[in-house]
Amino acid sequence: MTSQTKKNKQIAGKVDALKTYSVAEAVKILKECASLRKFDETIEVSLNLGIDPKHADQQVRGVTSLPHGTGAKIRVAVIARDAKAEEARKAGADIVGAEDLIEEIKTGKINFDRCIASPDMMGLVGQVAKVLGPKGLMPNPKV
Repeated sequence: MTSQTKKNKQIAGKVDALKTYSVAEAVKILKECASLRKFDETIEVSLNLGIDPKHADQQVRGVTSLPHGTGAKIRVAVIARDAKAEEARKAGADIVGAEDLIEEIKTGKINFDRCIASPDMMGLVGQVAKVLGPKGLMPNPKV
C-alpha cells in the first residue's frame, strides 16, 4: 500500500474509479483538480478507431488545432525580399529579412523557432545551412 499526500487524497475523492465519465465531465474534474498542482499538467487522449492500418484506404492522418494553442509562443523568421517580405509581415512573421538576417544567422544570433524562406532566397539560405541544419531550422523548398 502506498502512502498518499493530502493533495492526492483530495483528488482521489473527486473521482469514482468504477464510474465511466463523459468527456465533458472528465474535463470538468480535471480543471478542478489542476488548481491543486503547482505545475502545468498535460492530458493524454487515446482513441480506438476500430480500423486496420494495414489497408491503405483506412489510414488516418490529420492535424487538429487546439482552440487555445499549445501554450508555446513560436517565433517565426522569414527570409524574403520585397513583396514576399511585406506579405510575411502582414501574415504575422516575427522576424523578416534577407541578407541582413543571413548575416545575423552567420554570427550565431538565432532568436527564432521556425524559419521559412521564399524560393528565390534558397541560394542565400545555403550559406547558413551548416548553422541552421543541426538545429532543425533549415527551410525545406518542398514545404
